[in-house]
Amino acid sequence: MPEPEWESPIVDDEIAEPWRRLVGFVIDWTILVLITLILVSVLGIDLGEGDGLRLPASVLIIQGLVAAVYYVGFTASRGQTPGKMLIGIRVEMERTGQIPGLGSSVLRWVVPGVFVFLPGISVAAAVIYGWLLFDSRRRGLHDKAARTVVVQARRPE
Repeated sequence: MPEPEWESPIVDDEIAEPWRRLVGFVIDWTILVLITLILVSVLGIDLGEGDGLRLPASVLIIQGLVAAVYYVGFTASRGQTPGKMLIGIRVEMERTGQIPGLGSSVLRWVVPGVFVFLPGISVAAAVIYGWLLFDSRRRGLHDKAARTVVVQARRPE
């Protein structure tokens, strides 16, 4: 792969390990499920009977909206979701090392976020996140689209 015409301020040893990203994701997803369940309960939405994999469309819409506000809001304002804060990583713009703005944060969520509305585990979502295992800077396809990279959180100076 050709070298970029610009030099990133982020050095390779700052880039977060995949296991850290996974643990942060699991923490965030747990928080999102709890928020969604609370909202579903407060709104009186019946989860229905069945095998547990077929949720009502209203629940999927709530889940998608909660995830969008959560991921976009935290990423644009802090560069970190609560899961990333707990595990000590953050999202930065690859070219500047700054936290992403609103546009990049939205794009970073939209690429995998649309798969929230599909039942079960999506192969496409696995490819989007799995891409980081093969990328030299451990970027998922959502990172590449938004031009972000996930790094070790820097301690305040």
